[in-house]
Order: sequence, then structure tokens, then C-alpha cells
Amino acid sequence: MKLIISADDLGRSQAVTDNIFSCFNGVLSSTSIMANGDDYDRAIAVFRRDFIHHRLSIHLNLTEGRACLPAEAIPNLVDADGYFRHSFFSLLVAYYRGSPAKRRVISAQVESEIKAQIDKVCREIGNTAGINVDGHQHIHTLPFVFHALLKIGKTLPIDYVRLPREKFFLLFNRSTMFNYLGPNLIKHVLLNFLSSRCARFLRQHSIACNDYFIGVLFTGNMSLASIKKAIAAIKDDNDNMTVEILLHPGGSREDEATYWKKHPGFRAYYLSDNREKERALLQSGELSDLTDAYTAPER
Repeated sequence: MKLIISADDLGRSQAVTDNIFSCFNGVLSSTSIMANGDDYDRAIAVFRRDFIHHRLSIHLNLTEGRACLPAEAIPNLVDADGYFRHSFFSLLVAYYRGSPAKRRVISAQVESEIKAQIDKVCREIGNTAGINVDGHQHIHTLPFVFHALLKIGKTLPIDYVRLPREKFFLLFNRSTMFNYLGPNLIKHVLLNFLSSRCARFLRQHSIACNDYFIGVLFTGNMSLASIKKAIAAIKDDNDNMTVEILLHPGGSREDEATYWKKHPGFRAYYLSDNREKERALLQSGELSDLTDAYTAPER
């Protein structure tokens, strides 16, 4: 089994960025950068200077912060100030409740915005080694977003797309009950369904993806116990599997609260104590001991 240990949201804010970079001293092997993040320019510069030997993905984002394109270019995706107006589910509903003409408009705007995000990162790091892609809140698995990505892949060398297909496992006690009774279970089922569909198209286009993923059922509150259980659920399938494990160690600070004035729900997430817990886990000897038995795939 080959493990990719990932942290998302690089570039969202200075504190988020710095907390993620600190985890490269531990088992973290990969990070995903937000091209529209408030700290993007500094984050990409520091990555190129100090961490270029690590793996980098482009974290496609259609739900948080200000878009890369101006509001008049993508009015169905953003408000008048250029901030994304949709969540994962509201974008899904807006598309499928729309007329055929409206769907074409949304698809075109999605393609334009995610291409702008990919182009922005590639201008800094190049694309000769191929491009790794994933999505904020796994937005790239929505069929119309995914097909826009495949169209872009005809002109850009997209080598790898993360798929959030996670095997079900049980770690059930009083503190973990919400993970199985709350929205995470719904996301688990939906994302597995969408990922299976995406995998078929990726094979047709000769684009690589992970075989399994860890980080949906316990998203936002990953622990050593949950990672152990998840690995145990899949480790006997195939020794050559690639498994991506996602944590979110990028905690923010109170003085950065204005970044989320349009998205207060995200503010609570970035300020949660769980961000520090996941950062500590990535820097811990216990997680290192668990992952040392596996190999990291090439960039």
C-alpha cells in the first residue's frame, strides 16, 4: 500500500499556510493549494523556495472566498462582490434545477473559473511534471464540474485526480457517534457514488487516481484511531494500492476572521480546536510509526 498524507487549504490565510508548512516536519507528504486564497502569493513563493520537493495539488474551489475571475464573468457562481455564493449542495441543486440553457451557462462558468485557478498555479510552478488536482469539499466530483475538468485536461497535462472513495469502517463510541449519525455519513455515501463514476472516466482518459481515500467519515476530526480503522478496512485488498489520507491542520487565528465575513460557517471550522489536534497528529511519532510501514508514491 502506498500512502499520500495530505493537507488541504494551503494559501487560505497566513496562519493556515504556516500551520500546514509546519507539518512537513512530520509525516505530511502532500498539500493542496487554493489559487483564490488570501495568502496564495506568499504560500506559493514559500513552497517553491522551501518545499518544492514535496507533492503539490491544485485545490479547485467553487464554494469559499473570492473567485479568481471577476464577478461579471461568472455571475451564476458568485455574488456582486465576487465571492462564491454556493455550497456543494446548493451548486448541485442550482445546476440540476436549471433549464438546459441554464445548465450550459453554469458549466461554461465552472470551466472558466477552474481553468483560471489551474492556470494561476501553473504559471508559478509549471506543468512539465504533470498536474495533481483535487477539490475543496470535493466539489470536483460533481458531474458537471468533473466534465469541465476533463475538457481542461485535453489541453493541460492533468496526471492525477483525487477521488474521495472511502471504505466504510466502524469506530463507534460516544465521542464518534456524530460521524455516523450526522451529515458525514450522507457525504460518505454520495461521494463514493460520485467517485465510482469519476473513476470510469479517468480510466478512459488515462488519468491516475487514488484507489481509496481516508477522510470523509471523520472529516474535520481525524484521529489516530480513525486512521488505523480505515487502513485496516482496506489493507488486504491490494499491496499496490494508492491510498490518500486527508487531514486539515491549517488552523486560523481570530485576527483573520474578516476573511470569512461572507462564509461564517468556514470561520468556525478554521478556528476549531480540531485543527490543532490534527496538526499535532501529523507531527506525532504515533502516526509516523503507523505510516512507516508503507511507501509514499512518486510526486
